[in-house]
Amino acid sequence: MKKAFTLLLFMFLWKFSYSQGKTYAFFMIGNYAYPNWEKIEFNFTGDGRHITYSYRKNERGHKLEVIGNKYVGNQKALMVRIRSFNKIYLIFRDRRKESLLMVSEDGTYKKRFPLGYEGPVDGRGTYCDICANEPDEAFEIVNSFF
Repeated sequence: MKKAFTLLLFMFLWKFSYSQGKTYAFFMIGNYAYPNWEKIEFNFTGDGRHITYSYRKNERGHKLEVIGNKYVGNQKALMVRIRSFNKIYLIFRDRRKESLLMVSEDGTYKKRFPLGYEGPVDGRGTYCDICANEPDEAFEIVNSFF
């Protein structure tokens, strides 16, 4: 009985401490009021890690399939595919500009996504416990996909 209680307590504390970490980061062009917004989300959930690309006309987004890494010059990029578009995209990290650069391998798409912020603005709104609003936290999540 004592072992079962100890194990249960350990599992509860592990789950509690795990859930307190930052598990979500996003990079966004514009905001939801902007007619042509686009967003890349990096998310850890109970069923794994996901990257989602969404935009105004498809707010639910597309899950990106991680293919691997590729070096372009001396810069490491994350290779992803949007299955419904049958295209390969490269995601580059830019810590200095606190953003991501997403380009299609065929050169038809190239956009820079600044780090997004999820939380209160001017004291209004709710705080997001799981959101990585600081660059160090956000890039720690992004780096785990590389």
